[in-house]
Amino acid sequence: MQINHSESNHITSITTVTNTKQIMEVIHAAFKRYESDSMPSSALAETSATIEGDLKNGIVILGAYVKERLVGVVKVISKNDCYYFSRLAVLPAFQGKGIASSLVAYIEKVATEKNIDIVQCKVRKSETHNIRLYKRLGYSITTEEMTTSPTGFVMETVTMEKKINK
Repeated sequence: MQINHSESNHITSITTVTNTKQIMEVIHAAFKRYESDSMPSSALAETSATIEGDLKNGIVILGAYVKERLVGVVKVISKNDCYYFSRLAVLPAFQGKGIASSLVAYIEKVATEKNIDIVQCKVRKSETHNIRLYKRLGYSITTEEMTTSPTGFVMETVTMEKKINK
């Protein structure tokens, strides 16, 4: 997907990213607000090595670029006949500018091309802003559950999904 815009905050491209250091920097910056949270996000524990492991295990990481700068990333994997995305992260200076929505739309476009009917994600139930975003994009809550994060915190989460290729 190549998009050309003259404004500095518009995505110029979305593509697969493999530079683990850049991916980690975007994730850490985007999730930094959880640092002092009573249940810090496991995203803050991401390292180049854990991201490299994800890539080796079939997770694709898409990146959104503004000019030459990586400003957003998302992890995507095909599982159980659906696309599942996680770690949607946008640099704070670029949040609220449609970067996350564009990444999700790109995932849906690729899913449509590959005849995948469902796109899913999991969100902390306390993240009402993110839930509203996904609802606005056509996602609905399908499951509510208690989840243990990789860092050992137990929290309420919701699984959200959108049926595409109807």
